Amino acid sequence: MIGLHKPFPRLLSKRLMLMSPADPDFDANAAFLDANAPKFIDAASDPDSLWWSIATIIGHWHLHGYGLFAVIERNTGQTVGLVGPWFPKGWPEPELSWHLMEPGRGKGYASEAAECVLHWLFTEAGWDSIVSYVPEENHASVALARRVGARPENPVSFRLQPAPNIRAWRHVSPRARHAKAPAARGLLH
Repeated sequence: MIGLHKPFPRLLSKRLMLMSPADPDFDANAAFLDANAPKFIDAASDPDSLWWSIATIIGHWHLHGYGLFAVIERNTGQTVGLVGPWFPKGWPEPELSWHLMEPGRGKGYASEAAECVLHWLFTEAGWDSIVSYVPEENHASVALARRVGARPENPVSFRLQPAPNIRAWRHVSPRARHAKAPAARGLLH
């Protein structure tokens, strides 16, 4: 099906551009896989495992039509992380996930990118709700979830995240908050 590529969305915030790692204009090798690329704090040091992780992220876009966005500083062009909706097989519902590289930490990029993605999901994609699965001891991610308006729910455990200390944090669209009705969990497809 050459030539039938669906355009990937690009999102802009004040300091960031978010684009799909599956976008032909994005160089995932340079951003994530080259020896000189910044590493994620929690990423495996094994280059083969990292390759599989990035390939999975790119494949998610092709399978679902959405996924983690590469977070790029607009003024430097440097990729500083991944933020976006994530719904692999085995997840109970779509998750808003965030992963920053060392050069992107401590600058407010995670909340800026998360708010940009939430705006896109709620206004353009028509979603009413999405969760973030956050380990309770990850204080920075708990603070980020609060900063972007998520509300804590019960702890969750599922096959791919079998830890008893993970809590779902619910992000709800302004439309769903005002409707006071149970939120539907829409998907892009």
